Formats: sequence, structure tokens, C-alpha cells
Amino acid sequence: MGEDTGRQLAAGRAEKFSFASWTIVYLLAALFIFLALTRNAFFTFSNIHSILHSVSFNFYAAIGFTLLIIMGELDLSVGSMFGFGGAMMGFFIFMYKLPAPTAIALTIAASALVGLASGFLIARFRLNSMMVTIGVMMAIKGVNWILVNRFSGRQFPASARRFVSVDVLGIKWTIILMIAIALALEILLAKSRHLKQLYYIGHNFDTTILYGLNANAVKCACFAISAAMSAFGGVLMTARLAHPNVTVGSNLEISIITAAVISGASIFGGRGSILRTMLGVTFVFTLQNGMTSYNINTYVQQIILGVILILAIYLDIRANSAAGERR
Repeated sequence: MGEDTGRQLAAGRAEKFSFASWTIVYLLAALFIFLALTRNAFFTFSNIHSILHSVSFNFYAAIGFTLLIIMGELDLSVGSMFGFGGAMMGFFIFMYKLPAPTAIALTIAASALVGLASGFLIARFRLNSMMVTIGVMMAIKGVNWILVNRFSGRQFPASARRFVSVDVLGIKWTIILMIAIALALEILLAKSRHLKQLYYIGHNFDTTILYGLNANAVKCACFAISAAMSAFGGVLMTARLAHPNVTVGSNLEISIITAAVISGASIFGGRGSILRTMLGVTFVFTLQNGMTSYNINTYVQQIILGVILILAIYLDIRANSAAGERR
């Protein structure tokens, strides 16, 4: 009964295409055009390739976050889990002399367990996900400081650094993987009855339970995915830096929630798109890159991103209020 009911509930819940829902495309195009016209070196293959390479690291942290926001949950620990990935990779390499592939696998597994524990607490005891993940964020930041201080200044061996810069036909593999994941998940969210149920959970969680869908298990799985993929992004970033650093992942949660909301996701659940989130992450990173090229103060950049986030949330609230009135 659960699968049949789930199929019925999920039917028609996938978001239909509309020009308004793809506003992020216009924003990104306008930003690219502006920077191309005002910065000579911006619209070159090497610069765009470099931007997308950096974007790909952050995008991996945004995957699970987007799945969760579709269900009406927030994971504010993505930034600290991003840093945790690099710290744990260093821990396994420096303290246990493990080869890079083994260290990365263990790091991702440990991170998934942290996310699973968060999801269990939230689902089992009906706790507020924002508050729980803030607690996880603070705890993991402390762990990161402890770990990184143990091997401060030590660099990864070459085998733990080279893999992040491998090219496939002249394009970094992390970019290719990013695009492949975004397209695959976008199709699955629209076509797969299992993933389409995420939208229904976001619309009405209690009803999904009444109809026999195991929404709690889905939430736990998505929190585990969010933590694991955040750590994976952190592993890549740390490998690129060549050594663990406590600043890795700093304020990443703000950038990702900004990217998700300006891309059409709703903090109330029921809306969201992996492909649009990828474009949103690209927009935020490119905006920061552009502001840096104009020598705009870092603190001013934070103010601008904060204003964008507040405006996006305001518009999201207005859109949900209007939808509620129509119902």
C-alpha cells in the first residue's frame, strides 16, 4: 500500500517549468554579461574554468542541503562538515599513515554517521532542524580546531593532492561530476516516484505518515547525504590547498542557503531544484569573484550577500502567503 499511495501522492508534485521559476538563469546571465563587459580577463576559458572548478567543491555541499530544503528542513552544519572533511582526511593521513583513497572513504563514512545522527534526532523527537544543526555546527567546529591544531603546518603527500586537479579532455573532473550529478538528480526529482515524494513531504509531512510513507527514514537518509557530500567537498578543497585549514567551509552555509533560495527553493518546503541550486551556487561564487576583482572590501561583500539573502527570503514568504491565499 505504501508504494501505491506514495505514487499517487507524488504524482503531479514535480515542479512544472515556468520562466519565473528560472529567474536564476537571468540573474546569472546578467552577471556574466556585466563582468565580461567590464573585466577584460573575465570571459576567458581559463577564468570560467577556474570559477567552475571552485564552484564544484561548494556544489557538493549544496546537494543534500537542497534535498532537505525541499522537505522543509535546514542543515546549517554544512559549512562545519565541509571543514570536517579536510580535518578528518588530515587525521587519517597524518596520524594513521593511511593512503589517500582510504582516508577519504573513512572521512565520508564518518561524516555520513554524523548526519545520520542529526537526522535521527530531528525525525525521532520532532526537533527543529535549524536548531539541531546549529548545535552540530558548533560541535564540529570545535572538533575541527582540535584536529587541525594537532598537525598544523603539515602538508599532504603528493598522492593526496594530485587527484583533485586531474583533467578529462581539458576539463577538471570535479566540474564534469558536478554537471552529471545535477542533471541526473534533476531528472530523478521529476521522474522517480521515490524522489518526487520529497516534494510531498515538504508540502505536508504529517499526511505522508498517515498514507504510509516512511518520511522519517527519508529525512535521516538526506541528512546523512548532506553531511557526506559536504565532507566530500571539503576533502577536495583541502586537497587543493594541500593542508588542513580551520577556515575551510567558513560561512559556507550562508552562501548555500542564499544560492538555494534565490534559485527558487522555499524555506517552507515543497520547492527546490538541484540544477537551479547549481546555477545559484555559481551565481553567488561569481558575484563574490566579481566583487573581489573590483576590490570591494570583504566585509562589504558580506553585507551585500546578507541583503540578497534577506530579500530572497522576503520574496519566498510573499510567494508562500500568496499561494496560501489562493488555496
